[in-house]
Amino acid sequence: MKTILFVTDQPFWRRENGAHQRSWSLVQCLRRNGFQVTVFYLVEMTHSDEAICCQLELPIVKFHPQGTRLRDRFSRTLQRAFASLSQPDPSVETQDPSARNPATLETYRWPLAPTQFKSLVKSLRPDFVLCNYVIWANLLDDFPVGRRRFQALVDTHDLLHVRQQQFATYDEDHWIAISKEEESAAMAKFDLIIAAQTEEAETIRSMAPHSDVVIVGHQTELSADALQVDSHQHGESMPPRIGFIGSDNAANVDGIAWFLQHCWPEIHRRTAAELVIAGSVNQGLRRQRFADHPGVRLRGFLPNLDDFYGQIDFAINPVRFGSGIKIKSIESLSFGKPLVTHSHNTHGLSAAAIDSMIVVDDANGFTEAVIRLIHDHDLRGELTKRVRRVRESELSEDSVYADLLAWLRR
Repeated sequence: MKTILFVTDQPFWRRENGAHQRSWSLVQCLRRNGFQVTVFYLVEMTHSDEAICCQLELPIVKFHPQGTRLRDRFSRTLQRAFASLSQPDPSVETQDPSARNPATLETYRWPLAPTQFKSLVKSLRPDFVLCNYVIWANLLDDFPVGRRRFQALVDTHDLLHVRQQQFATYDEDHWIAISKEEESAAMAKFDLIIAAQTEEAETIRSMAPHSDVVIVGHQTELSADALQVDSHQHGESMPPRIGFIGSDNAANVDGIAWFLQHCWPEIHRRTAAELVIAGSVNQGLRRQRFADHPGVRLRGFLPNLDDFYGQIDFAINPVRFGSGIKIKSIESLSFGKPLVTHSHNTHGLSAAAIDSMIVVDDANGFTEAVIRLIHDHDLRGELTKRVRRVRESELSEDSVYADLLAWLRR
């Protein structure tokens, strides 16, 4: 059995945001296909996290100096110094804007982490090391390309320097300050780079010409009952229920705040429809005083996506910036839900997928598209059929992970 050491600082098993969902689905796919995955987790675990990972039978190696196999143990002073370090979650923006100090790649050169990583490689002898984001490329410094006994992979999730630029365009802070040159140098340390979409793959190939590149999209993990979710309808006598789900990052908050300010008042006035907003994005809305709107229901974090998609008839995605794969759009397709979206959220999707959506960028057009979909039962039915066809043809495990699995088995 081939072994994979997955290096991450993300509690992806919680599935609280798009990055978590992507990593969770990837790890599950690898395990289903016969790979033994061990997680090297670089931040402190809660008791709840430990219980979840135990229940999921997910092997976790926690970062701690005492976890090394070296004879020389590190002093308690150094341990206390490390314990005092705080580390940002790449997929969640800091809540207090005044406290935002973006990290850099140097931020992730943690004392003692390379030592335990070397010890893990020695003891586990993995066939592959898979890093979650390029931020952990520094762990490979003692394992030069061509002289290591494992293959090194990285799941980029985003082109971080592009995402940073997009956030700056909207005057929003990004979690890491990184240049194209810095990101390129980090990528060059990997044998395989996993791109989230076609457009980014072309850029990555130019940035790291000596590394292999494969495209891995996202397959939403569906429960046994999930395929029945898309049959949910309130009936023609009641207005359909609209939904948006997202984590508390600047792009999500900006998008749904824009929708609430410029689109929702007219939609609700003319249709009396209900809007369900789920996820930690609601924390951002409350900070910006966007929480009080007629016809809006705020839901917190939902551990099961079925609980969200099972109560809506179609989804909206008004997010206007941010790089990487468009997981909200893919989730709507996976659950068989029509979608009204900003064109930004179609990047990297196929023509068939885009054809199953209503794509509008301006506020008036977005408003009218939502109202039309509320009133036109036949249109909703037609889009639902298109969505299901895309789900069946493009979102299977074979379609999403084929190139990655082929590379790993080569």
